[in-house]
Parts: sequence; C-alpha cells; structure tokens
Amino acid sequence: MSRRLPPLLATRYFEAAARHLSFTLAAEELFVTQGAISLQIRKLEEFLGTPLFIRHARGIELTGPGMQFYEACHVLLDGLEKAMRDMTRPDHQQTLTVSTIPTIGTLWLMPRLASFTSLHPDIEVRVVSDIRPADMHSDNIDLALRAGKLPGQRYPAHFPSVDLVMLEKWTDIEADLLFHDVMVPVASKKWYATQPPIRHVNDFSTAALVHTASRPKAWPEWLKAYGVDYTPTGHEPEYGHFYISLRAAQDHKGIALIPGVLLHGYPGRNELEILLPGIEPVRSAGDYYLLQRSSSRKRAAMQKFRDWVLDEAKKTASH
Repeated sequence: MSRRLPPLLATRYFEAAARHLSFTLAAEELFVTQGAISLQIRKLEEFLGTPLFIRHARGIELTGPGMQFYEACHVLLDGLEKAMRDMTRPDHQQTLTVSTIPTIGTLWLMPRLASFTSLHPDIEVRVVSDIRPADMHSDNIDLALRAGKLPGQRYPAHFPSVDLVMLEKWTDIEADLLFHDVMVPVASKKWYATQPPIRHVNDFSTAALVHTASRPKAWPEWLKAYGVDYTPTGHEPEYGHFYISLRAAQDHKGIALIPGVLLHGYPGRNELEILLPGIEPVRSAGDYYLLQRSSSRKRAAMQKFRDWVLDEAKKTASH
C-alpha cells in the first residue's frame, strides 16, 4: 500500500516558519527568499486542504491544524536529522544540541559559533531555534539559551517585565547568567534625520514607535521606568520578533525598542542610531541565561561549550 505523504521540501519550509513564527527568519535559516517560503507553504496548504497559518499585519500564528501538523513535522525532521548524524558522524565526535530563542540565536550565537568549532573540532554543535519553553528532559536538548527569570527571583517593581517562560521543568538544571536584558531605542539614521528630535525620554510618547509582539509591554513599561506615562493606541505597527522590529526600524517605520545585546550582530547596525545614548540604562525584570542539565553524560563537552559561551558573553558585555 503506497503512502500519501506531503511534499518534503514544503514540509521542511513549513516547520522552520512554524518554529520561528516568521517567514523571514525561516528564509534566513534555510538560505532562501521569503517568497520561496510563502510559495511552498501555499502548496502545502493546498495539498492538505486547510490553512496552516493566520496571516495578519503584525506577523503570523498557527491555526489549530497548523499546530497539530507542526508537532508531527518537528518530531519527524528531528528524527531524520538524528539518524543522519548518527550515520555520518565520526566515532570520536560528540554532538551537543543547543536550543535558543530565535533572535539571540541568529544575531548573537550563530555569528560566533565558528570560533568554538575551531577550538573544539571534535564537538559538533547542533543549534535549534524555538520560541517555546525548553523541555530539557524530553526534547534531547543539552543546553539552552533563554531569557526570563530564575525560580523565586525578584526584581524591583519599576523594572520592565520579561513575560517569557524559560523551562518546562527546573529539576536537575544549572543556570549561568550571560547578560542582563537592557532595552535601547533605535531608529534609521536617514528616517530620524527627518523627524522631530528626541531630546528627553518623554518625547518618545508622541513619536512613531514600533512594537514587538513577543514583548508587548516593552514600550509602556520602559517609559514608565523613566516616569513617563504612555498607552499605545492599538494602531501602531507591531512585529512578531525583535529581529523583524529591527528590520522595520531600518526600513524607516519608526523607533524600535530592542535588547542592546542584539545590536552587535545585526547586519544593518550601521544604518541605525541609538537614541538618547547617554541616559541611565534600565534593566528588565529578566536576564539571558545558559541552561544545562547537571546529570548529563556529556558533561565534558558541555563544560567546554559553557566556558566558551561565558567568555563570549563577557566580551559582549565589555563592548
């Protein structure tokens, strides 16, 4: 009996788009155009006879059938990749699977990873991007880069919130602080030159602001930390992830509020201007951490990766 299976290429493109909740980030991961991602997903939706995404101005989200299909695709492609690695990996080489939230992976981790590989050619690092809380006990994840709070951690009330859950379970987990989450306002230099200048923090409340769906309270709470009341009208442009908000700022859509650590690796950094760079920075109520399982059998390889990541984080903080 022959199998009726969806087209593999379209399935792969869909899995990446669903994992990132972004056609743009999926295209960058797979080194294709955003149009190619859209085309393959339309073909897949026609094949399945149901929409997989809800498309709206601020980004995309999965439909019910889309979520169901994503879970199946994620398991399938992970299994295929693991089988391929096991068949082709030299006997002496170890593999570490590192789960990272998309933007920090794209803009901070991946541009640096070649230096780790050159130091430790016997360790293969597999990076997977995921917006969900990491489940390091059942998803075969060795280490994770996440942003949020540690269990029981408290921050001053005026710190802007970070509404992200880092882990499913904290049992057997070690956490290392990488860097604090400090938001900075950025805009296109060319666009900003045509706008009323921002001389004080309260000037932001009447400026064209870009919002990020993954951190919806960023602007109101950041401004509140400086004593400025601001309520979005609901008509401001909003984008799914910080990477897309950065691109929107670069494309002259307004002022984006971005974790400063993401600017180091952003390709369009030279086209952006940090506004009010001299103001006292405000930390968020959450930080970036490297997480790992204490009882893993890969402790030696994980320790090498940990030492390398902490050293890279220290270099970032010193810039």
